[in-house]
Amino acid sequence: MSSCTKWFSVGLCLLFIGGNGSLLGQEPAKEEQSASPTRAETIDRALGDLGSNNVDTRVGSIMLLSKYRDQRALNGVVQGLGDPHVRVRRAALVSMIEIQASMPPQAVEPIIMLLGDDDTEIRRMVSSSLGMLINLWNTYNRGNQLIPMPRSIPLPIRQRFLNAFLDEDLVVRRNMLSYYFFLGIQLPETILISLLQDDDDMVRLEALRLSIRITRFATVIKQAETLSVDPVKSIRLLFTNMLGDNRTPGAMEWLEIVLKDEDSEVVHEAELSLFRIGPTFDTARRLTDLVLTGQFNGEQGKKVIQTLSILGERAQSLIDRLLQSDNPSYRLEAVRIYLGYADLRRDTKEILRLANDKSERVRSQVLNFLRSSRDRVPIQLIEGLSYARDTRVRETGLSLTRLFSNEDAEPLLFDFLIDENARLRMMAIDEFVRRKTSTTKETLRLSLEDSDWLIQRRAVTHLIGLNDPEELNYLKAMVEKDPKTPLALYIKDQMLKRLGVQL
Repeated sequence: MSSCTKWFSVGLCLLFIGGNGSLLGQEPAKEEQSASPTRAETIDRALGDLGSNNVDTRVGSIMLLSKYRDQRALNGVVQGLGDPHVRVRRAALVSMIEIQASMPPQAVEPIIMLLGDDDTEIRRMVSSSLGMLINLWNTYNRGNQLIPMPRSIPLPIRQRFLNAFLDEDLVVRRNMLSYYFFLGIQLPETILISLLQDDDDMVRLEALRLSIRITRFATVIKQAETLSVDPVKSIRLLFTNMLGDNRTPGAMEWLEIVLKDEDSEVVHEAELSLFRIGPTFDTARRLTDLVLTGQFNGEQGKKVIQTLSILGERAQSLIDRLLQSDNPSYRLEAVRIYLGYADLRRDTKEILRLANDKSERVRSQVLNFLRSSRDRVPIQLIEGLSYARDTRVRETGLSLTRLFSNEDAEPLLFDFLIDENARLRMMAIDEFVRRKTSTTKETLRLSLEDSDWLIQRRAVTHLIGLNDPEELNYLKAMVEKDPKTPLALYIKDQMLKRLGVQL
């Protein structure tokens, strides 16, 4: 190697190797690594940035702190809720709402107080999260061994709730109405009246619904003049329905006025409300005619039928007509009333007809009635159920045989032994075995020839379980007759497992 070459090699070495023998290129990496801030240092720096005069710096600090589940970091985010700049408050609020369950207890109250913030978006976010916030409040303040009584929501927060119902933003007002029952407050009449007069259709509608749920009829009737002519039909309908729940002279007077409404649905609702206040058979018959001729909408028709129960026995002829309706929802409402006075023996034919109704919900209603009356169901009715189209109806009939004597139950069970559904046949076999009738053994032998493999196996299991030498010999003869069939192989397997007998 030439001297020049040697000099170049040495030069490279001097360039890349430090005095301690390490590569020079590695030393800065070590310095950079050692200079990386720790988690605590990062949080300290971000907390310090919260005092910056630069809004962007404070927003960045909030976003960084929100990534940590460290108590100091979260306290910093909570501090941002009170920042004078809206962008910082928004960033802190969004960060707190995102972590939800991890939200520190001291954050809940400041967040709720933001219902009075100048920024509409902040008020919207808080009002839409009230369900979660109140649940957290209750969790953090439910009391403990030292303080057994839960802490109530402070007065300033409750006042903030009330003020929010009058917020200038309709989204906030809607949200407040949605979460009313979470808040633990009572709306003053002045606020409720203001909501019933609101410019927003949805706010007025929700305020009226709330009035009904908290029984503030006196407040509503004060607004009857405007509610009765409200441009929104659903509000007029709800108001009219509410009048029917109050037997007061004022309600009757306003219903007479609503009868002149330009919309037929509102008029029908008024007629129904008047009937609920003063039910007569003539009115009930006229309303039933309107239901059967499709004059009422679906919900109103169901309400008419439900209301007929007010008449008691006088409504039976009307219910009988409604049971023939083409509308399954109407038949369902009618059958619910009908089964309240139906006689299982006298009305067997009609009950069977309803048990075969096209509507599954109607059939289910009848089956539930039969199961609840199982000790009074006559044999003729169960026999009719065994021929029903629906498997669930036939299964109910089979289960109802349980309370009968062997003499009465056997003929019914034989019907189920030939049912097209294998599961029902198997249930009938099990019932024969449970009863230990004189025909049980013969039934099990016949079931060995069933087309369903699971039923054949069940019959084998039951025959072996009888531990009757005659039946065991019968099974043995089947194996000897054709030892290679699946049934013979199963018999051999079960005889060995259950009795230790090798065939």
